[in-house]
Amino acid sequence: MFQEFYDHCKRNEYWLPNQKILLAVSGGVDSMVLLELMQTAAQKDHLELAVAHIDHQLRVESKTEAAYLKSYCQKKEISYYSKVWEQLDKTKNTEARARKFRYDFFSELMAQEEIPTLLTAHHSDDQAETILMKLTRGSALPNLVGIRARQSFGNGTLIRPFLIFSKERLEQFAKESEIVYFEDSSNQSDTYMRNRLRHQVVPVLKKENAKFLQHVADFSEQITLADEIIQLVIEPKYDKWVKKTTKGWLVQLSELKQEKRSVQTFFLMSLFQRTIVPEGVAVSRMQIEQLLLLLNQPAPQLSMDFEQGWQVMKEYNTFYLKKNELTQRENLFQLNGNDHVFLSEKEWLGMETAGKKIEPPESVKDWTEISLLITEQTPLPLTVRHRQDGDRISLTPSLTKRLNRLFIDQKIPNLIRDQAWVILSAEDKIIWVPKFANSYLSIPKETDKILYRLLYKIKE
Repeated sequence: MFQEFYDHCKRNEYWLPNQKILLAVSGGVDSMVLLELMQTAAQKDHLELAVAHIDHQLRVESKTEAAYLKSYCQKKEISYYSKVWEQLDKTKNTEARARKFRYDFFSELMAQEEIPTLLTAHHSDDQAETILMKLTRGSALPNLVGIRARQSFGNGTLIRPFLIFSKERLEQFAKESEIVYFEDSSNQSDTYMRNRLRHQVVPVLKKENAKFLQHVADFSEQITLADEIIQLVIEPKYDKWVKKTTKGWLVQLSELKQEKRSVQTFFLMSLFQRTIVPEGVAVSRMQIEQLLLLLNQPAPQLSMDFEQGWQVMKEYNTFYLKKNELTQRENLFQLNGNDHVFLSEKEWLGMETAGKKIEPPESVKDWTEISLLITEQTPLPLTVRHRQDGDRISLTPSLTKRLNRLFIDQKIPNLIRDQAWVILSAEDKIIWVPKFANSYLSIPKETDKILYRLLYKIKE
């Protein structure tokens, strides 16, 4: 078995001579076989091995197992690193949280000890269980690859060299080689979905076809190759159509709508995989279908909500992927003579008096400036806020218009409408919507005395 393992690793260039390698070792049969084989490989290629172990404290015997592994590594002169999972509540989402704790530790170790490669003992049975879990729960095509044999991880590379072997093969080798290992009693419980598949489903499929595990491996390889082709098509379009913004992502819709449904589908899958899925947001196939229907509708403005407050907002020929925000914001400012305020990171507003110019902060001096003269007919203080439902602006002495209608006429997207500021007099009448509209109330008459000037500066 060693020669098959060694040839496989060398053929795929999993390591170079004299290299440092970190082994994730739980103490179970799989990882102890990996430790045994890698010691032989280390002698041939002068490798420097290190072992990383996590005591999850989920079983009484875990402390004894950790002590044995530490003693074993000391005898073999292998560097040994361990960490205890001290989390008190281990009843909710245990598998995922424990996995994150393990891999965070591995990543820290690799950076700390300058180890470029991590090896784990995942095998072909693990691969079959993983793919069956993803098929059962529903998953995007790239995820159906299952467990990848090699992938970037932390500052280096994560490698699973045992995917060519079955669990049975590893157990047989451990028995023949008299390798000491520990059985994890929690693996016998059907509480977890993976264990149910392991005990009740995979054995049946193996009986149906002795080559079941090989067929799963072939399937995984084909998905990997198919995904490579898909990404060759999608990546240039992604780079062209998607722009990162301060609040999310802006996507050009015109060309996307002209593409075939297959391209539209995989583009959206890629968009979510690169943006909000890494943030823990689940996006289902059904949601992709619903979003495609929404984006292809003739209505100029539509929206769709996802988990954790994320939202897609269609705005004419674009759509935004961003965190959902209330259109009625709490931000409210008041201005008197020579007052000034930062409305946002990219907006500043000041009001200077006729007899005293205001000096804008140095950081805003190069920003675009718009100004409005204020006469004695406008009572102070001024109020500055975001628009509200029902807001109307006086365009002439006899004509008022709803701000919402004004924005629609100018084809202003909803996101920009919600960010627009409205400036009102002390009588609660709108005098200015910077960048978009002036009220006739702000137009000075020949006899009016100019008392103030509003300066609105924006970083565009």
